[in-house]
Amino acid sequence: MKHKTIENVTVIELDEDIIAISREYLSSLSDCSQFDGLASNCFDDERANVVADDARSWFKENYGKVPTNSQKLDIIILDVIDPKHESSLYNDPLFLDAMYDSLTEDGVMAVHIGKSHIIHDPKPDIGVSAPREHFLRLLENHDGTAAMMVYEEGHNGFDEPHMFLVVCKNSTCRSRWNAETMVIDEEIYDRLRETKNNEAALIHFDGSTQRSYHVPPKTWETVYCRREPSPFECAFRDLDKSKGFFEISLNEDGSPASDSSFEVKKITTGAGETSGIYTLVDIPAGSYIMPSDVAASFTMNDAMLKGITDATKVEGTGPVSVIEDYLAYVEKNGHRSMLNGMDLTYIEVGGSTLIKRSKNPDDVNVDKWMPPHPSGKLPVHSPVYDRRQYSFEVFLIATRDIKAGEEIIREAY
Repeated sequence: MKHKTIENVTVIELDEDIIAISREYLSSLSDCSQFDGLASNCFDDERANVVADDARSWFKENYGKVPTNSQKLDIIILDVIDPKHESSLYNDPLFLDAMYDSLTEDGVMAVHIGKSHIIHDPKPDIGVSAPREHFLRLLENHDGTAAMMVYEEGHNGFDEPHMFLVVCKNSTCRSRWNAETMVIDEEIYDRLRETKNNEAALIHFDGSTQRSYHVPPKTWETVYCRREPSPFECAFRDLDKSKGFFEISLNEDGSPASDSSFEVKKITTGAGETSGIYTLVDIPAGSYIMPSDVAASFTMNDAMLKGITDATKVEGTGPVSVIEDYLAYVEKNGHRSMLNGMDLTYIEVGGSTLIKRSKNPDDVNVDKWMPPHPSGKLPVHSPVYDRRQYSFEVFLIATRDIKAGEEIIREAY
């Protein structure tokens, strides 16, 4: 109710007495008295629809195979104690289908999924975590799931951190989820109602809090990789220290330094003069190519690129050749994120930008460290991809043995 953008809220609670007790003894949880234009108690707000019913029955009746409710929901907050205690709620495919069907095309579910893992937990489909793992698999394999993000939160009323899950029907939510701190803070400023006492409407959440959710906990990734069979991407959680690192290092005149594994050669062809990267040493397959250079890559989101592009179209502002040259550089040396909905372009700098590209697979001898997923698509939920996306996007390896004197060529995207 603190948000001006909320049009209506349906609260579904099984026990009517819980609602009455909450109003009387937990009044601070539904206190809207400090907000301009709202009823003193949030339950009395005209936008609130309080329903005493079983949530599963309500969703099945309203949005099941024969739906009786045409109003779509933007957000579902599923807040029960813990999947291991409420397995019936988390283990009903028909209930799950009804929830997906109730959501708009851009709809989102936020789900409380219980106590956080610890690093020593066994594989997730055994023990007390088994019901939660079954529920996660149902969500991952549901046709309506486009993206899933998991986060840990200690500010939750329990004695230990708990885990929460965001499930999206549209992959564009990844971009919103990973928005910069200032973007979230601006949206909060625009959306929140004024308070009568001028105190902050939100106690805990702000843009920096959201930023802390971008990367899921290491413990969650570790237990996820104990699945059987182990997910494909789990084999790429760390760089292979048995493989060599081959760097480029140039003197001021462009000649290779003594510690460089590569040199830049200028070649004149019928099409004119061009440059290429050539090896000075033998490079075994699987070795890392220019890791320091590619690790210096930076990202730009679509909004930033649009803003820069729009600036070149404004008349009467003087020369914009520098901006146009920059955009040409981004076009040449950038590539889109492999994760759908991220709206990010990764832009390389340094020696790797001089590597030639070819559409002929026979020419290519270096490629991304992370090969394509064997399924042909990325999983909708993977804490490995979420934690290590940057590395997967930029690191290059030798795809075969490369002999000294060969030119380095990568695939043209």
